[in-house]
Amino acid sequence: MNNTYKILGLACTVTLLAACQSGPREFNGNVGYQIESRNDSTATLAYTLATRNNQQLDEQRLQRACQKVLASNKVFKLNILSVNEIANPAAGNSLAAPGRQIGDTRATFSLSNTPGLYSSENPATRDALTARPSTLTVVRYTCS
Repeated sequence: MNNTYKILGLACTVTLLAACQSGPREFNGNVGYQIESRNDSTATLAYTLATRNNQQLDEQRLQRACQKVLASNKVFKLNILSVNEIANPAAGNSLAAPGRQIGDTRATFSLSNTPGLYSSENPATRDALTARPSTLTVVRYTCS
């Protein structure tokens, strides 16, 4: 009985976390959608994506943004106007990164910043959590 409650609680938590990740959000300076124009039945949006290209996931995000802007749950016809890649302003200056740049590759080599034997600090985890994509994809589209 106790395990059943644990599994039920875990399933509810996972469902809530998945639902929070799937909602479209307005532009926050980094990612999200911006309304360029809107009528009763059509809208032109610019959606900035920071993820890898996944056509099915991107289409779902664009569709949900249309549904949120036009306040309807119907499936809209999406017409892509343009797809552009821009430099991510939140990624920071790549020239300030420590290490030695090798040609035009993304590889850098530097000395290890290994923490002490009994230190709880983990620089690799800290770097991974603060990592940002170097480019963002801006999709301009209309939905009707």
